[in-house]
Amino acid sequence: MRVKFWGVRGSIPTSLSTEHLTERLFQALSGATGVNLSDPAEVQAYIAGLPPSVRGIVGGNTPCVEVDTGTDTIIIDAGSGMRALGLHLMTREFGRGQGVAHIFLTHAHWDHLQGYPFFAPAYVPGNKLIFYAVNFNPQRYLDHQQVAPMFFPITLNNVPAEKEFIELREGEAVTIGRTVVSNLALYHPGTAYAYRFDDGESIFVYASDGEYQSLNEPSLRRYIDFFAHADALAFDAQFSLRDVFLSKVEWGHSSAMIGVELAERAHVKRLVTFHHDPTHSDEQIYDIAAKAREFAPLINDLHPQTEVLVGTEGLELFLGQLTGLEAMEQRMNSVWTLALAGQLDATTSGEAQGRLHPLLKDAPAGRVILDLTLLSMADAIGIKGLLDVSRAHPRAQLAVLAPTPHIRRALDQSGAGEVLKIFRSRQQALTALMGSAQLPLAEETIGDHYQIGEMLFADEVGVVYTGRDQQTNAPVMVQVVARLPDDPARQEFSSKVEAWRSEQHPGLLPGKAVVANDSWIAFVCARPEGVSLRDWRMRKPMWLEVWRTAEDLCEALAAIHMRGLIHGDLRPESIIVGEARAQISRIPLFPHAPDYGPNAYHAPEQLRAKSVTSRTDVYSLGINLYELFLGAHPFAAESEELRLTLQLYSKPQSPRLRWPEIPVALETFLLRLLALAPEDRFASGQEVLEAYAALRPEPGPGG
Repeated sequence: MRVKFWGVRGSIPTSLSTEHLTERLFQALSGATGVNLSDPAEVQAYIAGLPPSVRGIVGGNTPCVEVDTGTDTIIIDAGSGMRALGLHLMTREFGRGQGVAHIFLTHAHWDHLQGYPFFAPAYVPGNKLIFYAVNFNPQRYLDHQQVAPMFFPITLNNVPAEKEFIELREGEAVTIGRTVVSNLALYHPGTAYAYRFDDGESIFVYASDGEYQSLNEPSLRRYIDFFAHADALAFDAQFSLRDVFLSKVEWGHSSAMIGVELAERAHVKRLVTFHHDPTHSDEQIYDIAAKAREFAPLINDLHPQTEVLVGTEGLELFLGQLTGLEAMEQRMNSVWTLALAGQLDATTSGEAQGRLHPLLKDAPAGRVILDLTLLSMADAIGIKGLLDVSRAHPRAQLAVLAPTPHIRRALDQSGAGEVLKIFRSRQQALTALMGSAQLPLAEETIGDHYQIGEMLFADEVGVVYTGRDQQTNAPVMVQVVARLPDDPARQEFSSKVEAWRSEQHPGLLPGKAVVANDSWIAFVCARPEGVSLRDWRMRKPMWLEVWRTAEDLCEALAAIHMRGLIHGDLRPESIIVGEARAQISRIPLFPHAPDYGPNAYHAPEQLRAKSVTSRTDVYSLGINLYELFLGAHPFAAESEELRLTLQLYSKPQSPRLRWPEIPVALETFLLRLLALAPEDRFASGQEVLEAYAALRPEPGPGG
């Protein structure tokens, strides 16, 4: 069971003040004596060693907790933290309208409901949201806050996801998969309910918003029994003991001290302080937890059993799972694999280094995939250990598999991308290594007269090499896909490149040959002089050059569609701009930018794995032209996950935000290319070309 905290404050969302941020920066920088601030890995290692109250924040969102059982997604409370959780879920099956979430509401106070109207999966048709509440229909909770237009512009009934509402009786248990969920009433204005989640291997108890007025054994027994032997207990720690006993009686909240006493009596492994007071600073919240830890020995004969943790946004607990590090090796064929599971941190870094070192030393040509898919966390010290081992084996070929966003983020922050080759899929990592392992084609001749040169890059499809046509001495590019003849992916690739090979148009980069054997298939095309569309745009060309290049692309797409072809992967890396004109290639000619992979240029229906059509190509062209004219992607966002969410469900950013004087006709043209629904776009490249030809090349940005 995985438990993640997305909102931990009580009463009202609270942001970190500038005063507190300044003080935190002062504490961090004043202690950086002897740290090489020009070395990202050393800086990250230093940050990782700072106290939690300095290196991170408690967070300001109101209650929302995610429970991932491995087969089911459970959400507890719908405070403002639910917005961030929703964006995270959109990167999974919820973004495709295939998600199911079980949402348990403790009570109807605003701070536990206010995030639901901003929960992105609720706006995706096909998703199913099942709401639970005790002794009250949860639909009434949500109906009340979404009375339109007085309280919110969208009513509950107008939210397209399928919804089901289940009213539980007090004490009634419900089973979700193999997890049994039971409830218990807490003393709180209007009554709130605690929930206990038991999957047979681990137990999580959520007891927010509860007051414990009498601390004698008979009064506390029902709570102790409900909390018994929990692996983790999220407990209302909003007030001090003084507040609970004197100034805030009947307010319905408790303190960390009472939480520790209950947790110790119930033999709880970890107590998570929760529902923090909005007036408390992060330092005060950490101080409350510290005093609770000091209090624990006094109530348990100096042998406290309960670990006290501060509930912070992003805190992730793995209950009933390995908390250390487990390493699994696979020494097969010419590419060896080391998979790490659990936690990669200061305590486990040495073990990880010890397992990786002999593989890089002994594997054929040092070809190793380091699979980080199963890591629950990785800190800067753990990552620095991997970097040190990699640097110690400069001749080895190490591919790091890191598909999950939080592990990629940790690698990025540590500057690992400058040393390690990081991939998001196993196929991509294998493809990169097979360029020299299973595809020993360098200096080989294929198709009688195409000599393979150096490997340029690898992507999800295959490996791209330089080469030379020995008959004409002309440079070529070769994309090699390592798949068996009966593999559907190989058959699809073969049909696409065979159809492209015979095309002749000045806007299309012609194919020369398709070569295959029992283990791979290769597509050979000319290698003209020029740069990618992205690099050309960064050179800030003259306005009329931009206009003519856009016209070249419209003509090329029209030529593709007139021949009954669909490109399906139109992005800057498959567009080359030379002295004469821009050309579209069937295969990528350049590696993609780190933050803008192929998905960044795919239409919404393509992201949902639906069949591509000419209207799909029109959308991809629209993103390329938007970047060409305005210098930025039409879906600007702080993360790839959020950008893809916007791409799936939103209109592009208004062109006028980047170019206030953009001609209305050009703006209308770009927005039609990028229409969310395929039927609202131009039907084909021919229609795009006709519409573009009707525009006038008026002065561009800045004159």
